[in-house]
Amino acid sequence: MLQIDRKQMSTIGETQLRNNLADFLNRHLGGKAPLRLDQLDAELDAIIAHCRKAGLRSQRAVAAYALACSLFGNDRVANDSSIIGILADRNSPQIDRALLIEMWTATAYSDYRRASGG
Repeated sequence: MLQIDRKQMSTIGETQLRNNLADFLNRHLGGKAPLRLDQLDAELDAIIAHCRKAGLRSQRAVAAYALACSLFGNDRVANDSSIIGILADRNSPQIDRALLIEMWTATAYSDYRRASGG
């Protein structure tokens, strides 16, 4: 009988998360995404690793952070004081952290659209 241990299952989950994120970003951002698919895969690996190091464990929180980075760039997201606070608050539930990142992204996108006249 084939058995998969926790580490193998975790690796499969991380690969699936990266593939789903790459597919989503490629499909919905299309030409707006600044990276080719192979570069996007490598970039997503780095973003996921950063999220895990910051204590984001849920796929929703990681996906929210990855979307923010894809829209606004890694540097802007990583250096924003609100995002830094969200990542530093490891005592909050994952869903709360995900929602805060999503709200930050929505606000930043709204500000961007308003500033660009769109």
